[in-house]
Amino acid sequence: MRNFFKGVGVLVLFAALLVGVVEVVGLAARQLGRQIFQGVDSTVAAASVAAMSTVVVAVATLVIGRYIEKRKAIEAEIRTSKIPVYSRLVSGLFALLQAEPGPQQTAAAERLFKDLTPDLITWSSDEVLIAWSRFKRSVSTLSPGEAVFALEEMLMAVRRDYGHKGAKVKEGDLLGLFINDIDAYVANRRRI
Repeated sequence: MRNFFKGVGVLVLFAALLVGVVEVVGLAARQLGRQIFQGVDSTVAAASVAAMSTVVVAVATLVIGRYIEKRKAIEAEIRTSKIPVYSRLVSGLFALLQAEPGPQQTAAAERLFKDLTPDLITWSSDEVLIAWSRFKRSVSTLSPGEAVFALEEMLMAVRRDYGHKGAKVKEGDLLGLFINDIDAYVANRRRI
């Protein structure tokens, strides 16, 4: 939904900008037309203005189309680059969850955080980057129950960045995929 409103906002801004440019160009064209076509038959002047307007609109459409095409290509490249990073992140986190607690798990977590952070800085969306930063900073100070809910928030941010709306996914739904007694944790969390 956030991306939809962002897209609508960009479209409205683009339309307003386009209207403004058309008005400025129209004003300049009228001024120039008065000077150029002074004393010329009005039929010839109207035909000349229509021809020039057609050329200007065609060029503007081409330039704007190329700009939009370039933006889409950049977005597609970023998307293809972030998918492997997110896959490594989720796989690494699941490996940490399944590991035996102790010094080896702590060392693996530090390696995972160290290895993934540069890629997340480069390729992730703002929402995922913020969720990762908050998770990384707080995971060592949270209780295990709270840490898994922080993990779920980060996983939801990754899913949203993939394009999933997540409107029907509630707290505990993702965690329920790999934590059998998550309903007890969710009920306890709601009581607090």
